[in-house]
Amino acid sequence: MKRYFFSLLCVFAFCLSACGQNQQETSLPSSDSIEAAFSFQPTDPAKGEAITFSVKVTQKGEAVNDAKEVKFEWWKDGQEQHVTIPAALQADGVYTAQQTIDEPGSYFVYYHVTARDFHNMQKVAFTVKDASTGSSQAHEHGDPSAPSQNDHHSSGVDFHFMPEEPIKAGQPASFMVHLMKDNQAIAEAKVKYEIWQGNDEKHMYVEAEETAPGQYSATATLPSAGSYTVNVHVEKGEVHDHRSFPLTVQ
Repeated sequence: MKRYFFSLLCVFAFCLSACGQNQQETSLPSSDSIEAAFSFQPTDPAKGEAITFSVKVTQKGEAVNDAKEVKFEWWKDGQEQHVTIPAALQADGVYTAQQTIDEPGSYFVYYHVTARDFHNMQKVAFTVKDASTGSSQAHEHGDPSAPSQNDHHSSGVDFHFMPEEPIKAGQPASFMVHLMKDNQAIAEAKVKYEIWQGNDEKHMYVEAEETAPGQYSATATLPSAGSYTVNVHVEKGEVHDHRSFPLTVQ
C-alpha cells in the first residue's frame, strides 16, 4: 500500500511539473517579428476629403489585436511640422484613423506599429489634389522613400524615439529608438543615448543594444524630476547623425 501511494505521489508531482513547464513555455513571447500592410482610401484624395489610413498587423500570419500602439504621422513635403494621429482597432488586426487635409500638394505619411516587443514603421508618399481643378498642383515624388528638403533630418535618417511612460526619478527607465534610412531599417549600427537635465554640463552616456533590426534599447536611471534632453547618436559606415528629444521625468 505504501508503495502504491508513493507511486501516485510521484505521478502527481510529475504532472504538476509538466503543466507548469507547458504554461511557462506558452507564456513566452514569440520571436517572430510583426508584419504591417498599409493602405489608404481614397487613393487619390482631394482637399477637404476625409482620408482613412489603415494598417493590418499580423504575426506568423495571425491577426494582432493587442498592439501596444498604432499611429500615423503625416506632413507636407518641405515642411517641418508633423501631425500624429492615433489609430483604433477595427477587427482582425486592422487599425485605422481618419484625417482631412485642406491644402493640395505632396505629402508623406509614416505608420508606427508597436506590438509584442517589436516596432514597425514605413514611409509612404501620397498626393492631395485640388478638388476644383482635379490636379494636385504638386511636383512628382519620384522615389517615395527619398527624403525631402526638410524631411526629418538632412542625412535622411528617420528617428522614432520611444521612451517608457511615465518615467520616474530614481527608477530604471527604458528607452527605445527605431532608425531608418531610405525606408530601410538601419541595422548593426552603433547607437548611444546622451542624456542631461536643463543646462547641466554633466551629460550621461548610455550604450544601446539592438533588439531587432533598426531597433535599439537601453536602460537608465535619472536622479531627479524635471525636464531632460535625450540626444540619440547613430554611427554606421558613412552615417554619423544625431537627433535630440525632450523628456519629462516625474
